[in-house]
Order: sequence, then C-alpha cells, then structure tokens
Amino acid sequence: MKRGYLRFRRRAAGLLGFVFLISGILKLWDPVGTMLIVTEYLKFLHMPGLIPAAKDIGIALPVVECLVGIGLITGVLRKVSALVAYIMLGGFTLLTLAIWIWDAPMDCGCFGQAIHLSHAQSFWKNVILIVLAVIAFTPFKEFGRAKVRKGVSAVMATLAIIAAAVYSNTHLPVVDFTAFNWGSQLFASLDEEASEKAFRKAPILSFSNTDGEYCDDLAATGKVLVFSVYDPKTVNWDLLEQHYRTASFTEAMPLLLVSARPEDVRLPQDIKPYFSDYKTLITLNRSNGGGAYFYYGELIHKWGVRQFPEDLFGDVAGDPDALSTRHVTRRRVTAQGFCVALLAILTLL
Repeated sequence: MKRGYLRFRRRAAGLLGFVFLISGILKLWDPVGTMLIVTEYLKFLHMPGLIPAAKDIGIALPVVECLVGIGLITGVLRKVSALVAYIMLGGFTLLTLAIWIWDAPMDCGCFGQAIHLSHAQSFWKNVILIVLAVIAFTPFKEFGRAKVRKGVSAVMATLAIIAAAVYSNTHLPVVDFTAFNWGSQLFASLDEEASEKAFRKAPILSFSNTDGEYCDDLAATGKVLVFSVYDPKTVNWDLLEQHYRTASFTEAMPLLLVSARPEDVRLPQDIKPYFSDYKTLITLNRSNGGGAYFYYGELIHKWGVRQFPEDLFGDVAGDPDALSTRHVTRRRVTAQGFCVALLAILTLL
C-alpha cells in the first residue's frame, strides 16, 4: 500500500515536472519575448529599477523552471526541486490573482508567446498545479533516492537546456509564435477577396517616411528585404549598413525600418530610413538590426543581424516557396528533434 502511494506521488511529481519543463522551454526559445513579458510584470509591480535586468531575468527564470522540471521527473534533488516548485507556484498564484483582480492589460506569459491564457485561466491553472504539488509532496519527506542512471539523465538534460539557452540568446527563436512568423501575409498585401479571418490575423508594419506618410504598400510589392532596428542605441550600425548595401545589389528592394524620430537617425544620405514603433519591430524580428524577406507581402525568411544569409543573391533569385519551406522544415525538425531527444533522455535513460 505504502509503495503504491509513493509510486502515485512520484507520477504526480513527474507530471508537474513536465509542466515546468514545457513552460521553461517555450520561454527559453524566445528570450526577447520573455523579456517583454518580464518587463510588463515589473511595471505592474512598480519595480522600474529592475527593468534593465529584464532580459537576464527572462533567461534565468525559464532555466530554473527547466531545472525544477528535470529534478521532479528524474528524482534527482527532488526535495530541493519540490521546495523551489512550491515557492514558484505560490508566487505565481498570488501574482496572477492580483493581475486578475486589477485586470491588468498584459498577458500572463505562463507558456511564453506560444499559449495565451486569460487572467482567470492563468490563476486557476496555478491552483490546479498547487493541488498537484500537494499530492506529490505531502508529507514533505520520504522522497526516496534516485537511481544512478537518473543522475546521468539529469546531467545530460541540464547540459541540453544550457545549450538551448545559449543558442536562443544568439539566434532567432527556433519556433516563431509571433504574428510575423514564416508564411504570414502582411495586411497591406491582402485584397478585397481575402477572408475576414485573414484580415484579423494579418500583421501590420505601419511604417512611415520622414514626412509622416504611411508606406506599408512598399513592403507588399514584389521582393522586399526589410531591416528592422527596434533599439537604435544598441544596434551595430556599421554591420547593418554592410548588410543593407549587400541587399541593394539583389533583385529585392531594401527597406530600413527604425524605431526612432527622424532627427535621431544618423545615416549616409543614400540610405533612406522609414519609421515604425518599438513593439512592431521587436515582434517582426527579435534580432536588433536583423532582416526579413517578403515576397508580395508574404514573409519568406528571417535572419539575425549576425546570421546574415551566406547566399543572399541566390536566396532572393530562387523560388520563394522553396526557400520558405526549406527554412521552416529545418526549424521544425530542430525543435522536434530537441524535444524528442530531451524526452528520451529523461524517460528512457
């Protein structure tokens, strides 16, 4: 009877661990998006002094979630993992309750940008997880000892999570959950025959020239390479100018979108900037100064400022659908491969 109850507790802990692990991975894959969520929380808590550290918090938090998940699944340091899980769940539950009561205009970000929950759903989700934690960790003893091979499993999984954190912090998200994902169609490119659903889903760049005239049609005509700068103070202007000039020799029209006032931008006279807002540009491309290739308004490819395509000329001259399919498939295989490998390490080893 006692052995059966312990097995039931461990399964409950494992289920809770998978929730923590999935939540952490989804945030980890998009550290810039997680930074935006953390910033909203800090504003809600009236803690503006911590906003400069929002990105660091946005990386550290999902790493801790993943480590807690690994500990609960493998049983390695399960008591420590249980204690941290209790603390995190308690804090998240109180926070989501406060957000629900005050109806704050923000997303909970429980699963990053992948899954959006209402304030009520977020709160009750945490309540359910607390109940699961009580089942798994009461009484707070007799956690047992993990097998040696589970220690190896935990170490390998931890190294995989660290590698994912480093990769995500230096590359675009492996999976893009924003409105500007691969294959999305710009609002300006839709015709009158498009469905109402298409109009609702279509992202809007909403950029203007120095005279304040909106020029969204430019990005929806033919082949266009859009370079986006959401933070002019930190972008590498020399590297960006080099990419822009390379793009100008291709079949596509280069466009530079900047989140700034016209008088604050200092560029060579032959580079004409356009202007959009911070939120739009950081959603379009998580890399400050990165590029996006549009073909008649359809987003074909994106890259970071330091991952410029090796054969941009060939990419632009080739079949847009083939290019998009190739990159989408590569990213999908990478994401699925990582998840399958991590699951195998945690459950089969």
